[in-house]
Amino acid sequence: MDKEQLLYLYFSNTLTPEQEQAFNNLLKTDSEFKAQFEFENNIKQVIKAEQSDTLKSKLQGFEKKIKTEQNNAKSWFNWRIAASIVFFLAAGWFGYDAFFGVNYEDLYASNYKNYPNTVYTITRGEDTSSLEREAFVAYETEDYNLAIQKFNKIENKQPYFNFYKANSYLGLGELDKAKDLFKIETAADEAEFKAEANWYLALINLKQHNKTEATKYFETLIANYNYKKEDAKTLLESLN
Repeated sequence: MDKEQLLYLYFSNTLTPEQEQAFNNLLKTDSEFKAQFEFENNIKQVIKAEQSDTLKSKLQGFEKKIKTEQNNAKSWFNWRIAASIVFFLAAGWFGYDAFFGVNYEDLYASNYKNYPNTVYTITRGEDTSSLEREAFVAYETEDYNLAIQKFNKIENKQPYFNFYKANSYLGLGELDKAKDLFKIETAADEAEFKAEANWYLALINLKQHNKTEATKYFETLIANYNYKKEDAKTLLESLN
């Protein structure tokens, strides 16, 4: 995927996890790409500061500047990304709020934390060994692939295994697998971590830029549970 497309997807909040990794790597290693990003981000900040009824006139000024710079053969900056932003915004293709609204990535990053092991006590230095102990040792050391392997091998499944497997997948960035297991937890009548599963489902949908589903899970959490209730209210206000 070329650099222009990565910038385009970033500013439209549609990067996949793989594309996000490539994007972050370029920011670290490619100075020209970083400069492009910083310029586009400055445009974003200017636009966000403007009232919506003056947005188009401000963008028209940027467009004139873009056309001038495009005629400068020595200019290192590729203005086509900026031009495309002006075009799509002016045409109403994305809309003000959709394009420069909620920063889902920041909301997810500032609220995500993998759930601690609260069900299996690991005594350091003990001689006894079991698959469950090995699974939770791996989980606590963030060796999530190994934790999943151990959980899968245990014959006598405990009700909370799905919840911790889901968190393991989430730690690996495998959002859809995590989501499926968290949904099993929320659907079970006597699930121990039903409230927590709703929280993580809301966060996953934030990460995937699914405002409707994230809102649904936040509202369920607020209406039925005390876990992360105030955080859910704050995030719901951010989405609205």
